[in-house]
Amino acid sequence: MSNPAPVTTEALAARLDKLYEFEREPVTQDKLHSGRRFAGLFAGEHVAATEFVIGALFVQWGASASDLIWGLVLGNLLAVLSWAFICAPIAVRTRITLYWYARRIIGPGLTVIYNIVNAMLYCCLAAAMIGVSGSAVIMALNKIPMIPYIKHPEMTDVLPNSVGWVLVVLGVGAVVVLLAILGFKKLSQFSSVCSPWMFLIFIAGAVASLPKLGEFNSAADLWRIAETSIWKGEPQKRELCRLEHSAVDPAAADFAASLGSAIEKQAPGKVDPAAMELATSSPEGDRWELKSKGTTFLAQREAGGLVVYELMEKLGFWHIVFFGWFCNLAMHVGLSDMALFRYARKWYYGFYSALGMYLGHFLAWICAGVMGAAVAAGLNPGEMADTAAGAAGVLAVLIAGWTTANPTIYRAGLALQIVTPNWPRWKVTFAAGAITTVAGFFPAIFMKLLDFVAIYGLTLMPIGAVIVVEHWFFPKLGLRQYWADKRKMLFNPAALISWAAVLVICFPIEQFTGGALRSPMAILGVHLFYRWLPGWFIAAILYIVLAAAMGAKAVAGEVVEQPVDSRGTGGASAPPEKGLSALGPTAWLAGAVALLALAFCIVLPLLVFLGGSDPQVYDANMAIYKKCLMVATVVYFIAAIVWAGEREKLQPAE
Repeated sequence: MSNPAPVTTEALAARLDKLYEFEREPVTQDKLHSGRRFAGLFAGEHVAATEFVIGALFVQWGASASDLIWGLVLGNLLAVLSWAFICAPIAVRTRITLYWYARRIIGPGLTVIYNIVNAMLYCCLAAAMIGVSGSAVIMALNKIPMIPYIKHPEMTDVLPNSVGWVLVVLGVGAVVVLLAILGFKKLSQFSSVCSPWMFLIFIAGAVASLPKLGEFNSAADLWRIAETSIWKGEPQKRELCRLEHSAVDPAAADFAASLGSAIEKQAPGKVDPAAMELATSSPEGDRWELKSKGTTFLAQREAGGLVVYELMEKLGFWHIVFFGWFCNLAMHVGLSDMALFRYARKWYYGFYSALGMYLGHFLAWICAGVMGAAVAAGLNPGEMADTAAGAAGVLAVLIAGWTTANPTIYRAGLALQIVTPNWPRWKVTFAAGAITTVAGFFPAIFMKLLDFVAIYGLTLMPIGAVIVVEHWFFPKLGLRQYWADKRKMLFNPAALISWAAVLVICFPIEQFTGGALRSPMAILGVHLFYRWLPGWFIAAILYIVLAAAMGAKAVAGEVVEQPVDSRGTGGASAPPEKGLSALGPTAWLAGAVALLALAFCIVLPLLVFLGGSDPQVYDANMAIYKKCLMVATVVYFIAAIVWAGEREKLQPAE
């Protein structure tokens, strides 16, 4: 039997071209959508399982109330402006996906590499969502007496902490993959039904948790509680070890190194004794702050010995601004949402992203922070939701995880099809799901979610910078657009070098080598959250210089192309959608019941809040609230599914 032919980059590119063949042509006028579609899409997609984690992490990392509120206001505004002025205008002009536009600019070979990297990052993101859902499953299983107790991972766990955790993640992953294989479209429709309810569960959990944090007599008390009980401005500390008073001598010249050696014996790998430095000490000589491997430690005398704590990094105003901005960096600055906005009638539909940023991220993160502070259970989304909203809260965590993990796995599978020749879609989805599930075994994926989101955006951002520069600036600089495509280049060398250079300069290699290797940005002391912005300008400027030197300059007498504009591409205008007046009485009744159930989801926690903070009264009110909230949830889903089904009948067949 002959050996199979080697798989070349050209062959991989051809497979990817075939996969995206239906998207090769610009979207026609009859396929464009109204702004209402984009409003609903953004409002629904940005309330995900990971919001439980991110909101709680802001509390854990010591954000103050004012820094959080104003930081998220500005950061989310910058994200909205990035969608509106960077991503949407290019998508509306070209009417094609990022894949096809990138292919013309960076070459088919580099596009293959970009897609594979993107697929792996998508798998990790979906793994975080599966991990959050696993947290809810553990919470439910631990309430069943005949099932052995399953320990939830701690914030510092990198590897699986128990066989039970692995089995739960394996089970959740299997369900997620099975649902993705059996019915992606139906699952997407169900996700749209879940969105308004899920958003209200966040609000309900936060409102019902507030009395547990303090007494409320006026509106001013709300801000006082926010500053003193939720976002205190002090990073949380974790006890690392306890030492005998005689283990180290604070007066000795080598105190820091001696303390580092003592810590290393009890917590191997946490410190480098030789690099341990004394940062501050109290005048009383009973409290010392030290640093090693970029981590801050607090040593203080307590009854029975010297206790050493590991301090979490404190997030300030600008950290939060940049996190709010880059949380979806790959989508707006990285241009992945070109696939979405190519269907927009107008470029300013990008401003609809504000619904996702403020109704989704802003409020969801604040609500999750309130729930996390009330529970004070580390980073356990399942316990947070159960304590704040009962069974409905646990269900929200579970559904939020798998409804958002499914489209993420789907996108990863789409990119992976280039290396799986002739595989049916179900096999590719299964492969992507298997990778995702294995990644989900490692709790660090969602315990370190803020860092992962930063790395995800930082890795893909340089290609977005290259595309923006070639689209908007090349014609103005007298450089030829699509010069690599015209020269039939498999790889655009200028784009490849620019991408690689930014990764070398900005990628946080120090986090993966224990500080043995450090990026230039780390050496300069630039925080991970800030690195993408200078990285974008480095990629943009470097690409302009390299492209001009490698053949992008226009020859004498050549007319330089202006940015491609496909806004008027063929096809008749989209047919008008059937209005709500076409719905029958069944739909209207179901819709009314669904709205009434959602109203109860708001009224119930308000009753708990107004009931006061007396422990006995509060506990009694919470018990009633949790039962009624679950009843309202069941009623809502039955009615909303009927309503959605009736609405679907009005849509034209595809």
